[in-house]
Amino acid sequence: MFWNLCRSYVDAINAGAIPSIENSWAYICKNECLKALDEAIDLFNKTLQSEVSGLGPLDDDELKEKYSKAKRVSLEYF
Repeated sequence: MFWNLCRSYVDAINAGAIPSIENSWAYICKNECLKALDEAIDLFNKTLQSEVSGLGPLDDDELKEKYSKAKRVSLEYF
């Protein structure tokens, strides 16, 4: 995060602008949230895959249960 903050300041200065702390902080927060979202989605996919891997066809209730578990794990991570 610190690196991204420094980079946004340097980019602003190089462009002849005055760095804005508020805009830089919003940018960093947005990037960190997107990174966490990508990681949570990846965790959801891995969890669901490991839950259904090797199992035969699942009925609707079993699949919903596996889906709910993967969703809960990824939301807790996020």
